[in-house]
Amino acid sequence: MKNPCQNVHKPSLFHEQWWLAAATGGSFSEVEVRQGNYLAGRLPFVVVRKRGFRTICMPPFTHLLGPLVNSSDGKLQTKMMNRLSTVRSLIDQLPAFDFFKQSIDPSLDSGLALIDGLAFQDRGFQISHQYTFQIDCRDDLESLMAGMHFKVRQHIRRAEEKCEIITIDDPQRFINFYSKNLEKKNRTSYMNLDQFSVLFSECRARNCGVILAAVLPGGVPVAMTYLVWGGGVMYYLMTTRAPDVQDNGSVNLLIWSAMKRAHELGLLFDLDGVTTSGTARFLSGFGGSVKTRLTVTASRRFFNVVESLKTIVRGGRSVPFSFS
Repeated sequence: MKNPCQNVHKPSLFHEQWWLAAATGGSFSEVEVRQGNYLAGRLPFVVVRKRGFRTICMPPFTHLLGPLVNSSDGKLQTKMMNRLSTVRSLIDQLPAFDFFKQSIDPSLDSGLALIDGLAFQDRGFQISHQYTFQIDCRDDLESLMAGMHFKVRQHIRRAEEKCEIITIDDPQRFINFYSKNLEKKNRTSYMNLDQFSVLFSECRARNCGVILAAVLPGGVPVAMTYLVWGGGVMYYLMTTRAPDVQDNGSVNLLIWSAMKRAHELGLLFDLDGVTTSGTARFLSGFGGSVKTRLTVTASRRFFNVVESLKTIVRGGRSVPFSFS
């Protein structure tokens, strides 16, 4: 007899057990809801203890997670109610925490995952929205290029005259380039890169990840990006650009190269998160549609007090809590 969790939809790339194990070194946890011998739903997470606080969050490199649920067969109303019940049960099994944060793709389960926000809200969590741009790269390449802003097309063509796009097979080369670019800008990484090489190897073994680099003549890198894909979607997961190189289009060229690869694979291309109006202005030039994600958070009162005091000490400058 078939497992109900296998007949509704493919799990997202980030829900795959091998991804979670690779991104965390095997240190992730999850809660489950079973109906008899069958898995009705699961919610993976990592627990991080830092400065005396216990936080529940997503693993490194994992930009979307949330519940993975079988909402069963039947009418839409029945499936929604089943999903609500399962998600509430998953939430009720979570261990105690001071802070919780995960992002959910509401398009999962044929769009039924949108109702997960209601389940979390019922349990006292706060729901906010995160935005991204998504491009359907199953369309022909001429249409994809025509859908871009003319200035983006210009930047791509100029970059093509100066740069070559190559694949990088050594994850350490990406890590070194990424870290050096942060150092040049006097910044530190918000992400722990310790597991990047393992994750890269696991994705490469499954043919679902690649590092692309824009290089000048002689092989000097200008920009690099790490792309991963699964469940019908390619994600623009990480990107970095040399701040000390005169360049006005290498990232545009990398995105266009990623779009062409997504086209070859018959995938949607998710530009993976918009945090500022400047980022939105840049990414909108590639012709994608705005999509919404759900960000679910919850925090205990003492955690909020401590974070508020830290903000006051910094002179009103709010700095996000780091899980790394």
